Amino acid sequence: MRKLASLVGVVALAGAAFVGGTGSAGAVAPAAAPTGVKAAVCGKGDVVKAKESVKIRKERKLNSTALGLFPKGAKAKWAACTVEYGQTYSLCGWENDGRWSYIDYRGTKGWVPTACENFVS
Repeated sequence: MRKLASLVGVVALAGAAFVGGTGSAGAVAPAAAPTGVKAAVCGKGDVVKAKESVKIRKERKLNSTALGLFPKGAKAKWAACTVEYGQTYSLCGWENDGRWSYIDYRGTKGWVPTACENFVS
C-alpha cells in the first residue's frame, strides 16, 4: 500500500507539471523527483502484473513498433520513475486514457498502457 501511495504522489506531481503548462500538448517532460527523495520511492524496480495481454511498444502510441508481448498474468519491473503521457487509448476498462508505463519484461524494455497493469504487493 505504501508503494501505491508513493506512486500516486509521483503521478500527481507529473499531472501538476502537465496542468501547469510545463509540457506541450501531447507530450510531457519527465517530472524530476522532489529534492531529498530517494530514487526507490519513485516506483522504479517495483513489480507489476499484466491485467490483459498487451504489446510492449517502442514509443507511447498504439501504432508504434511492437517490441514484444506482455502476456496476461505475467510480471515485469517498472523501468522508469514516472508514468508518462502519450497517445490516448481505450483499453483494459479505461476510456481515452493517455498514461503509459515504461517496463522491463524479461529484458525487453518498452511502453505499455498503464491501465493494463497492477502493482504486485
